[in-house]
Amino acid sequence: MGNQLPEAVFFLGIGGIGMSGLARWYKRQGVLVSGYDKTETALTQALVGEGIPVFYTNEIPDSLHQASKIIYTPAVPLSHPVFAYAQEKGIPLLKRAAVLGEISQHQPCLAVAGTHGKTSVTALLAYLMQEGNAEPLAFVGGVLKNYQTNFLNGNGDWMVAEADEFDRSFLKLSPHSAVITAVDPDHLDIYGDAQTFEEGFRLFAEKVSAQGIILLHEKLRSFGNTITDRKILYYGQESNSDVVLSDIQHQGLFSTFTYIWGDICLPALKLNIPGRHNIHNAGAAITLALLAGVSPESIASSLARYTGVARRMDIRYHRTDLVYIDDYAHHPEEIRAVLSAVRELFPQAYLRVAFQPHLFSRTRDFCAGFAQSLSLADEVILLDIYPAREEPIPGVSSQSIAAEMGTTPLRFCSKDALPSVLGAAHSGSMVIMTLGAGDIDTCVPLVEAFIQKAA
Repeated sequence: MGNQLPEAVFFLGIGGIGMSGLARWYKRQGVLVSGYDKTETALTQALVGEGIPVFYTNEIPDSLHQASKIIYTPAVPLSHPVFAYAQEKGIPLLKRAAVLGEISQHQPCLAVAGTHGKTSVTALLAYLMQEGNAEPLAFVGGVLKNYQTNFLNGNGDWMVAEADEFDRSFLKLSPHSAVITAVDPDHLDIYGDAQTFEEGFRLFAEKVSAQGIILLHEKLRSFGNTITDRKILYYGQESNSDVVLSDIQHQGLFSTFTYIWGDICLPALKLNIPGRHNIHNAGAAITLALLAGVSPESIASSLARYTGVARRMDIRYHRTDLVYIDDYAHHPEEIRAVLSAVRELFPQAYLRVAFQPHLFSRTRDFCAGFAQSLSLADEVILLDIYPAREEPIPGVSSQSIAAEMGTTPLRFCSKDALPSVLGAAHSGSMVIMTLGAGDIDTCVPLVEAFIQKAA
């Protein structure tokens, strides 16, 4: 791909987790990189610190005049003036997914897909390979806390990529092998219905090389039966799965488990990321790491040092009577998984959860599911819907979820008031959580500061 690299690239939506990884890749190739995003964040600040200028106004910056390629994310509305400028000047516009797909054609790619868990699996896979001297080129949809980045620029044989189903982006990849963690319906604004959504994952599976493997969660056996001419392995806790995770024990904020795949048995593995669902994620990551040639011994030792991904069961504060956890969960099944995990870890604690719904269409499509999952909490705080790329839908709001909530204590809250409302004292032990894929993450340091001051 080296001969095809442009001299300068402009990223429209450079602060996105996937976009920033690509920006970093181009920068490492010696390309002049700059970009636009709507708001300044810790991620855009990090890019600036790495020598990538970021602009926050709709004015056309000078660096755009040099660009011979513009890479954009569908999260930026087509009304943005850069689109008109590109058409006027004849500058090629490329979606992020197309660029990532092109990169994936130049070395064997391990792709991780699924409605839930794909960032957690991708991150751990990249980490295990890096620690096991496989040195992957890795594009992760979250920040690895061990390395404080979402991008690894390894010179090894393998590429690791998170395969995003939104906008059918994952169909641009050319994977050697892949994981599919779940196919629970989502993005119905794109796919229309659950059947078409599942068909998208089947088409992704067919993109996997016939020489590779497709690793499916054990609950996807009926889905696996629709895939032909590929080697399929199942992972999970059932004894008839190909990869078996057993002897699961929760000990405080970490877990131990045994991993078995054929003749490989790794007993008493330690995982510092709480939750049974994360043990399943670890099983998937370990399997692909082994496939890529990482030794079982390296996996056993490095797994215990893994500190996780920002905003994925991210324990931000912990004392005997109070725990604060932040998580990206924004789909009913994700919320159910993280709240169930917290209930298992802290069965006696009062659970207070703040949730910011993401997208009007998702709230409309899964309103009852959100209400059912959130009802696992003792108290729920709802923020306004984060619209992202969408315009409001009449009759759809956070109140739509509240109307389905039943008897669970509930209140509405602004972001400004969230630290004091979420961190309000409780008579017994308590777990508080922030959930959502919008900008609720900007509240996290403020919540931390509030509870530390109140301690």
